Parts: sequence; structure tokens; C-alpha cells
Amino acid sequence: MNKVIVDRFSECLDLERIRAKVTVRPDPVAALDSLDALIASEQLANTLKQIFIPNEFSLAFIREMVERASMHSQMLFKSEAEYASKVFNPPEVEVFPVCLTGLAGVGKSQTISALRKVLPLPTDYSCDLFEGTVTLQSHWYASARGRASGKALLEDFVFGDGKRIGRTTVAQLLKESRRRANRDGVSLALLEEMQHTHAGSAAAKVTEILLTMAAIGLPMVFVCNYSLAHKLLGRNSEDKQRLLTDPRIMLPDDPDSADWCNYVVECFRVSNGCIKADAGELALELYRSTFGIKRLVVLLLKLAYVECRSAGRRYVNLSDVTRAYRSAAYTASAGEVEELQRQALSNRKKQKRMDLQCPFDLPDALKSNVVNFTRAERSERVIATVFHSSLTEKERAVVKDMEDLSMDATRTVTPRHRAAVTNLTEEQKESAFREYMDNVTPPKPKKPK
Repeated sequence: MNKVIVDRFSECLDLERIRAKVTVRPDPVAALDSLDALIASEQLANTLKQIFIPNEFSLAFIREMVERASMHSQMLFKSEAEYASKVFNPPEVEVFPVCLTGLAGVGKSQTISALRKVLPLPTDYSCDLFEGTVTLQSHWYASARGRASGKALLEDFVFGDGKRIGRTTVAQLLKESRRRANRDGVSLALLEEMQHTHAGSAAAKVTEILLTMAAIGLPMVFVCNYSLAHKLLGRNSEDKQRLLTDPRIMLPDDPDSADWCNYVVECFRVSNGCIKADAGELALELYRSTFGIKRLVVLLLKLAYVECRSAGRRYVNLSDVTRAYRSAAYTASAGEVEELQRQALSNRKKQKRMDLQCPFDLPDALKSNVVNFTRAERSERVIATVFHSSLTEKERAVVKDMEDLSMDATRTVTPRHRAAVTNLTEEQKESAFREYMDNVTPPKPKKPK
């Protein structure tokens, strides 16, 4: 095969190139003071949503999927005879798709968007089998939103935006989808927004869509939330073995990790001075209030900005974050965060909140940091509650005033730097010593007893 095929995925596998290509650092917000508080908070939230600092999981997942696509491409274009055989007589291949699951708002869709940025762009390819050129596509992307069946997705792949030609069966659409996928060098299938499919219907419809997509024979990734994964686990063994044997579980960042700190620092930069608090304290407070779910971080900072404007200030501090957590707009999210914290401290599971419970068993090493953080946080709150309950009414009023003053104080204090030490020559040292001795008054001698 020619150089186009050989070099197709070669530049997509370097980890640092992946990081540079997918990282999104939006421009800081500007002139929020001149806007209405609600409009300004919305603008701040829209800018914060654009931030994408890939963590270790996202980078590893993207690289793995690119490697899978590269291997499929190499097998497809192994030789011209192999390529021609798969185009004109596409084989039926059984595929076990990768299931990317995690809590709602943890960053699954952003990771898929980042993966699509890394995959190669469409490339013209010419060979002796066709006249002219064929445009190679690295991947097929489909959204299950508004799709009633797997047949509807296949029709999108086969006909695109064009007119449907007569009646077609699923078998005919599958055969044509395999042929076009092989002809165009498609090496990965991505299926997203599955949560919009199972509403109001049993998991049977979702299973049918997934199995139909997998029947094309491409390496495949589908994204689902915890509640849908629980429903799929209730299917028959033949369905579970095909759909849930290769999960990738996306967890929130650890509270002490560099990934979480980098994200909070980026929020500081994007806010352009609208957030004024100690970075370490804010990172802990945000984690306590969001369980590390970045969609909730955006919502909480948006509400905190409204709180600060209501208090007559133009910047957010820790007291605003606390008030935002207790606001009516954050009530539903706060309940979910507290339920996640209870789950982290206890192995008991509630059947009512399956959307917050990981359907797969997790190693203890993946949960230890979050559990330790939650336990320490609970211990601190218990101590604070006991201390506060032991105070008199006057003492509580004094403590409240001190907390308000400390919250309003700006924490961006420039540390003092010691002046650099100058290296002196031996002559300069001797001269400096003599000058010092001349300026020092010798002590008076004591009288003999």
C-alpha cells in the first residue's frame, strides 16, 4: 500500500501531541461588571464549559482507541487483494464494543469530542480498483438521540442526507454499511447519547441498536450512563457478553490529584479576576460541593457569581460558594453530591439511585483517595459542629463575624522574597569586616570584685 495508508495514524499516537491537540483553554471573560448579574453569570458559565484539560484517564482512553483504529486500518489495507475482497465481498465480523460509562457530567462527551479531534481528517486515496479517488474516513459518529432503531442509524450511514431509495431491510443495510465502511477505510464507530433512547422504553430497544451497530464489524465505542448500564446488566447473558465485557469507567478526578488542581487553576484564569480565594481552599470546597463532577463545578461557580453580585461585590469568595451550595437552584445537585458521599463511606446501595451507583466492581485503589477525603471531611464537620454547639450565643456571634471578615479578605498576598546573596572577593570580605568592627561599640569591661 502507498504512503497515505502507512502514515495515516502515525501522527495520532504520541501522547504529548494528543494532549496539545485536545486541550482547550478559552479566552478569559471580560467586562462582566457592566452586565446584569444573571447575564454575566451565564457568560461565565458558557466560558467555563469550554475548558478541557485532559486527565490521565482521558489521555489513555483516546490513545487506546486510536491504536485500535490504527490496527483495524492496517488489517484492512494489508494488501490490495485483501482490500478488494473486503470491499466487494464484506465479511461478517463479530465485535465486542467498548462501553464508556460514568456519572452524568463527569466528562464522557468531552472525551469523545477530543477523540474525534485526534483521529485523522478525511484523505483522498487512489488505487486500481476505482476510477478517480476515494475519500477515506477515519471514523463514523452517530447520535442515538431521536433514533427509534438500529435500522435508522444504518440508513444514515448508507444514504446520509440523500433520499431513501425504496424499502430496504436491515440485512441489506448491514451489507451495504460493511461495504462502504471497508471502501472508505472507516476504522472506528462512535455511538453517543444512548441515554436519550431508553427513556420510556425497555432496554430491548437499546440492545437492538447496539447489536446492529456492532454487526457492521468496526471497532466500536458507545457511551452510556450508570442507569442504562444497570438496565443492560439485566439483559440475557448473550447480550451482556457482547455489550458489557469491555467497560471503561470514567471516575471523577481524585481531590489531591494534579488533574483536579490544574482544572481549578484554569477556572481561576478564565474568570479573569472574578474569583478571589486561595486556590487550595477553593479546590477543596469545590470538591466537597461537587464530588469532582465538572458540570456541577460550572453550575456552582455560576450560582456563586450571582451570590457575590447580590452581596454588592464583583468577585467570588468562599462564602459565595457556600451560599450557592445552599441555594434553591443547586438543591437537586446537592442531594446527589451528598448521596455520592454517603456511598463512598458505606458499601450499602440504594435501589432508588441506580444512576449514581457504578454497575461494575471497582478496585479499592481507585476508591481510596475519594473515601479518605470524604471521611476526613466528615470528621472535620463533626468537630466543627461539636465546637459550635458548645459556644454561648455571644461567642457564636463573634465567631460568625470573624468568619465573615476572613471570607471577605483578599487572599492574593504577594510573598516576600529574600534578596539574593552577593558573592564577595576576599578583599571585599576583609573590608566589610573591618567596617563592621569599627561601627560596633565594644562592651565595657566589668569591674573586678
